[in-house]
Amino acid sequence: MAKKGKKQIHHFAHYNNGTACAHVAETNAHLWAKDVLERVKSLTIPAVTAEHGGVSKVVSPSQTYRFAHARLEKKLGSIVPDVVLITQNGTELIVEVRVTHPCDDIKLEKLRKEGLSAIEIDLRHYRTSANRGDVEQALLSKAPRDWLSNAKKAKFDEQLRLRLANEQEQRAREAEARAKRAAELEAQKARREEEQAERDARRLIQSVRTLKGFIHELPDAASVIIAAFDDVSWSDMHSIGFTVNDLVWEAELAGKYLTHPNALDFQKYEPITIKQALRSIAHYIIPGFQAEIRPSVRDRLGRVFPRKRIPAEAIEAFFDHLVGSGFLVPNLPGSYHVDDGYAARLSEKVRRQAAYEQRLETIRARVAVVIAGLLTSHAVGFEIERWLSNECHFLKASPDTICRLGDARFRELDRLLRHIELMCEGGPAAEELLGLPLQGEVTRALNRERDRLLRAAANRRQSLTEAAISQLEEEAHAWLSGPSADDEELTRIDQAGVDDLSYQRARRELERATALRQAAARSRKEALACQEELKEAGAKLMDKEHLDLFLRAFHPALGKSPLTHCVDKRSLKECLALLSPTRHSGRRR
Repeated sequence: MAKKGKKQIHHFAHYNNGTACAHVAETNAHLWAKDVLERVKSLTIPAVTAEHGGVSKVVSPSQTYRFAHARLEKKLGSIVPDVVLITQNGTELIVEVRVTHPCDDIKLEKLRKEGLSAIEIDLRHYRTSANRGDVEQALLSKAPRDWLSNAKKAKFDEQLRLRLANEQEQRAREAEARAKRAAELEAQKARREEEQAERDARRLIQSVRTLKGFIHELPDAASVIIAAFDDVSWSDMHSIGFTVNDLVWEAELAGKYLTHPNALDFQKYEPITIKQALRSIAHYIIPGFQAEIRPSVRDRLGRVFPRKRIPAEAIEAFFDHLVGSGFLVPNLPGSYHVDDGYAARLSEKVRRQAAYEQRLETIRARVAVVIAGLLTSHAVGFEIERWLSNECHFLKASPDTICRLGDARFRELDRLLRHIELMCEGGPAAEELLGLPLQGEVTRALNRERDRLLRAAANRRQSLTEAAISQLEEEAHAWLSGPSADDEELTRIDQAGVDDLSYQRARRELERATALRQAAARSRKEALACQEELKEAGAKLMDKEHLDLFLRAFHPALGKSPLTHCVDKRSLKECLALLSPTRHSGRRR
C-alpha cells in the first residue's frame, strides 16, 4: 500500500494481516543497525593485522571506539556506504552491514583504490529477528566483523616487512659471527686434537717399544684349546698392542665363544662384538691400546708399524677368519653370531663326549672295585689310568679308545668285565682277564670250581646210593657196585659222580632195575599163590606122600616137576589137569 508521512519519504509498504513477514524483519534489522550507529556512535572494531611473507602480527587489537559523527548512506567518492563513522580528527570508517550477501568484488576494489577504510559486520543470523535489542547488541560488539579494506594496511605491512628484514639481517650477522667463532673453535679443536693425537701416538709407540715380559710361549690352557679346534687354521694376526703371542688371545676367544655351552648362547641370544671381545682379553692388551684408538692416532701408528694391526683390527681379522672356517656368521658391522651348522656339530660332539665320559667312568669305577678286592701284593704296581690307555690285545684297542668308540667292542668289553666281576664275587674263572692282575683270582676260582665239582660228585653219589637203598633194599650195594650200562669199566656209583648227565643216566638205570625187581616180586607172589592152590587141590585127591611125590617128581608132559611148572594161572590150569581122578588111583579113601 502507498504511504506518505512527515518523517519518511513517500514509499510503498506491504500489506499484511497483522503478521510480520521475513522481508520486513530483514529490512528492520538493516534499519536498526544503521539507526543504532547514528545514535550511539560507538563500535567494536576488529583487530588490525600486518602481514608479510606468511608472517602476521597484530598492530592494534580488537577494541571499542567512540566516534564524533555518523553519516548514513551518503555518497563517499564512488561508493554509497551503509554508514560512515567519523572520529574527532576527521578519520572516516565505512561500516557495511551484511544481512544477506557479502560486499561484492567491485565494491571491494573501489575501496582499495580510493584508500578507504571499511569493515563488514555479519548480521545474517539476525536477519529475521524481531528483537531490536538483540540486533543492536550484535551490531555493536557480538556479531562477527572483518576488515574489507584498511587505508593503513599497506603502511602496516611495509613496517612489518622492514622489521622482518632487519631481524633477518640481524640474525644473518649473528649467524655469520657464530659460524666464524665456530670455525675458529673448530680450528682450535682440530689443532688440539692433532697435538693430542701426536702425543697419544708417541705414548702408544713408546709402550710397544718398551714392553717388557712379552710372553711367546703358549700356556697349557691355550694349547688344550688349540688342540681341541684342530680344524681352525691358527695364524699370526701381525698385531701390535698385545702382551702375548697372538695364539694365546685367539685361543681364549675361541674358548669363550666356540665351546659348549657358551656357543649355543652366542648362536641364538647374544651377539659376539669386537668391543665385547676387547674387554674379555683386556688382560692381554697394553693399557693404552685397550681404549678406542682414533683414526688420526691409528694413521701415525701405521706409519711407524706398517702392516700391523691394532687389537680391535686383529680381533676383527680373527673373527673374519672364523667366518671363513664356518664357525661364525657376520651379523651387523662389528657383530657376529655362531654358525647354526657349527652349533649343531658342537652339540653332537658334546653328546658323544658325555657318552664317552660316562662309559669311561663306569669302566673305571668297576675296575676300581675289582682291584680294591685284591690282596695288596697282587695289586702292587697297577695303575688304572695306564691300564685304560694301554692296548688290550684281546680287543685290539685300549679301553679308553673302546669307550670313546662305544661300538660292539665296548659291549664285548662290558661283557668280559662282568665275567671278571662274577669271578671275583665267587663265580667261575673268567675267560679273559683284559690285562688286569687277576691270576690269583683265577687260581682261586679254579680251586672253587674243583671243590664245587667234587662236592657235586659226592652229592650225586650220595643221592644215587640213598635212592638205590630205598628202592632195591638189600640188593642196593650189589647193584651200585655193578658195571654201568654206558661204560663197563665204571661202576654205577662212579658213573653218578662224573657229571649231572651221567647221574641222570644212572638214575634211569636204577628205575629200570627197580621196575624189574618189582615185576619179579609180583611173579614170585603169583607163583606161590598158584602153587598153594595146586597143593590144596592135590590134597583133596591124594594123600600127603603121593601128593609130595606128584608135586616134586619130573613129569614128562611138563618137562619139569608140577611144582616148578606152576607159576601162573595158565600153568596152574595145566597142572590141575594132571590131578584128574581117572589118572590117579591112589586117591585118599
